[in-house]
Order: sequence, then structure tokens, then C-alpha cells
Amino acid sequence: MARARAVDRRLYLLMEITARRLHRQADARLRAEAGVTAAQSAVLFLLMRRGERRMGSISDTLALGAPAVTGLVSRMESIGLVSRGPDSQDKRSAIVTLTEAGRELAIKADQTLRDINLELAERLGEDDAEMLHALLSRLNMDEAE
Repeated sequence: MARARAVDRRLYLLMEITARRLHRQADARLRAEAGVTAAQSAVLFLLMRRGERRMGSISDTLALGAPAVTGLVSRMESIGLVSRGPDSQDKRSAIVTLTEAGRELAIKADQTLRDINLELAERLGEDDAEMLHALLSRLNMDEAE
């Protein structure tokens, strides 16, 4: 029987710790440079790139629970980044739309994240950055199926 290597048991933990650190750093930078949180920027990008969305679609795309999305969208609506209206096809759902103020902050946040991505790629080097992108994409594709 094959013996498990120590790294096998720590792979998830290492990825989790790294993700949390990167998220905290990105969140702080997004707040300072763009005036939005990392979670808000994710919603803004989704709406900017794909147009208005149902609450359930936001939840599915961002892998967030329905209560988390409801709270997030409510906070964003209260500060004028998005608007929420009734869904004519599903009375139980709401349609979320990007406002002009939300679009402006999405553009600022996009530049901040582009800078962060460039810095990460520089730290990793071109080959490792490409390999990491491919590996993480594959892990996410497996999850989406």
C-alpha cells in the first residue's frame, strides 16, 4: 500500500491559507484604491461583463450562499452601486443591475486587480504563473461539472 506524502495532507490547507492571505491583501488594496471590497468587486465585474443578473445567478457564479448574496447586494444597493428590481419571469427572484456609479468603481477595481495580477505573475515567473492558472482553472472546471 502506498504511503501518503506529507504534502498530500497539507495541499488543501496550504491553498486555503494562501487564498485567505491573498484575499485579505486584495480586499485592503481594493478598499484603498477603488473604494469597494473584494466581494463587491466580484459582483460589479459580473454585472459589467455579463449584464443584469438574477440573484440566484450571482450566487451560483460567485459560489456564495443565497443569504450572503442577499446581504451583499442589499449593502451595494444602499450605497448606489447596483439597483434591484422585480424579475418578470420569476416573482420569487430579483434582477440586479449595475448603476453608473457601480460601473465607475468596477473600472477602478478592475485596474487594481490587473495590477495585483501583474505583481503575482512577476513573483511567480511566467512559467509558474501559467502553470498555476492552468491548475486552478482545472480545479474550478471540475467543480462546475
